[in-house]
Amino acid sequence: MKNTLFLLICFLASLPASPAFSQPSARIAGGPYLQNVTEDGFTVIWTTTTDAAAWVETAPDDGTHFYAVERPKYYDSHLGRRRLGKLHRVRVGGLEPGKTYRYRIMQQAVLSDEGNKRVVLGEGYGSDILKHAPYPVTTPSADRNELEFWMVNDIHGRDSVFRLLIGDAPRQKPDFVCLNGDLLNSIESEKALFEGFLASASELLTPAGIPLVVTRGNHDGRGKFARHWLDYFPTPTGESYYTFRRGPVFFVVLDGCEDKPDSDIRYYGLSTADAYREQQAQWLRGVVAGEEFRSAPYRIVLIHMPPNKGRGWHGELEIERLFLPILDGSGIDLMLCGHYHRYQWIDDRSRGADFPILINSNNDKTVVKADEKGIDIRVVDTAGNVLKEHKITKNNR
Repeated sequence: MKNTLFLLICFLASLPASPAFSQPSARIAGGPYLQNVTEDGFTVIWTTTTDAAAWVETAPDDGTHFYAVERPKYYDSHLGRRRLGKLHRVRVGGLEPGKTYRYRIMQQAVLSDEGNKRVVLGEGYGSDILKHAPYPVTTPSADRNELEFWMVNDIHGRDSVFRLLIGDAPRQKPDFVCLNGDLLNSIESEKALFEGFLASASELLTPAGIPLVVTRGNHDGRGKFARHWLDYFPTPTGESYYTFRRGPVFFVVLDGCEDKPDSDIRYYGLSTADAYREQQAQWLRGVVAGEEFRSAPYRIVLIHMPPNKGRGWHGELEIERLFLPILDGSGIDLMLCGHYHRYQWIDDRSRGADFPILINSNNDKTVVKADEKGIDIRVVDTAGNVLKEHKITKNNR
């Protein structure tokens, strides 16, 4: 009897694992990357290899081991229920301003999802199990009077150029990197997003605690996956236009939408850009009238497509018609754009604005520093050479 039992055990052990008993672990597929870093929180976004339930754990940067105590957990949840899927967006809140934190991302694979009958989750797996140190993030301080950020645009999926432009960020540590539109030619898949620029952004910026600020360009509205834009780049407003304050600068992020009329044959009758710009204009009036905008030492507009007074394509003319009457005379210090793939500095009111407009090329980055003396602007190429410099002081505002 003992021999029979032994042989049966050996036989069962030799059988391949049944799919029913296989327990896949949810590995990190893409990311993580940081967005919407505020005085009291931040958002982390990443993807996993299989459907999972995810969360983020945080700890102060106080020298204690991450495992010293039970750390707070923040879940990827919606309407009071944790999300299940491959894309994860976790908002961490309740933090203190001007403080550095550590965080790690975690997930459990969905082994079985039978709806209301049963959901079975697998073992926990996350960034620290990959022997990765917890990631850093620093919340901005309300009274900080200086800021540095970088802007790149019109990458159009050229990841090698993107890496050259942001490669020195971990050493120089700008407060954030702005991706000012046309990141791909069209957005056809999640894979294209990561291969085009997000994988490099995660690899180079996240370990240094540098977040992304993203605007939408006209090409970013094209392609079958473009409708998922806000899933990967969530904003405080739930729209592609929003505001935020960092240091002495109040930022207004606008979406210029498409560059051609809605009726253009290439939009297949699906474009409603005109109405979306009208919607933004209504919102923008309230922003400019608000105390947070009016009390800021500096105000910078981020928009991919610049206005072009009477000479541009439809989108540029609509930006001039709808946005400039609100922005002109409101105290804007600088507008930063892309779209043309060549550098321009316009400060002669030829675009109908009483503020300077810098149009960055598709092969350079714009470095902006703001402090109590003014705003310093440098245009830098992929080799680190400074091509152009501008200064906006309080005296010439």
